[in-house]
Amino acid sequence: MKRQIQLASVAVLVLFAINACKEGEKIETIGNHTITTKEYERYYEGYVEKTARMANAEKKTLIRFICNPDDIQRTRPELQQVLTMLNPEFNYKQYREMRIIEQRAIQEGFTDRPMVKEILEQVRLDALSKLYMMDKVEENIKISEEQKEARCQQIRQQYGPQAASMTLDDCLSYAEATLKQEIMQREFEAIREEMRERITVDTNENFDKEAFLKSGIPAYNEMRKAGNCYDESMSTTPATEEKPEE
Repeated sequence: MKRQIQLASVAVLVLFAINACKEGEKIETIGNHTITTKEYERYYEGYVEKTARMANAEKKTLIRFICNPDDIQRTRPELQQVLTMLNPEFNYKQYREMRIIEQRAIQEGFTDRPMVKEILEQVRLDALSKLYMMDKVEENIKISEEQKEARCQQIRQQYGPQAASMTLDDCLSYAEATLKQEIMQREFEAIREEMRERITVDTNENFDKEAFLKSGIPAYNEMRKAGNCYDESMSTTPATEEKPEE
């Protein structure tokens, strides 16, 4: 009996060790959330991918900034903060602060508020649609070295002294980003149209959507009342109305 207990204890320890190995080592516990090495590694990997997509840059460009952090100061101002966060020390500090705030928000029941849930869903939907569209557009982007070099020359001619301090690598990276942006603008509508053709949309023909959007949304009507631009006679409840029979 004693041997069986010992074997069971060993089994439990082995399972615990295997699970710990999968999740990595504990870094610290913040409130009820434990940050492990594996969790943060996944977060950092996702941050790098997100940064590359949002900056219209390839990972090789980010690698250059990781290896040469002084180059970050020569990039566009809106990218400097994002690129600085490629340093795990800065990145983890920010991640840790967000977890602290998250735990406090959970403790206060903030995350259970209906409007907070709605906003989070809107953020998720917005991010998902943008990331998916960017992924589809990326499949159609082909930029040659010749194109980047030609655009780099255009940039130097257009900005003159401002572009004079840019290294060749900086200029080529910026040229690539601008070319990508132009291609994306051209391709976005074509891809959106393809999405519309491939996804079935069932429209309720008995619902007056135009009237609903014009004067059937309470929050919109309240804002119009506050701005003294609301006409009470225009108020309708189209969701319950049906078109008269012909």
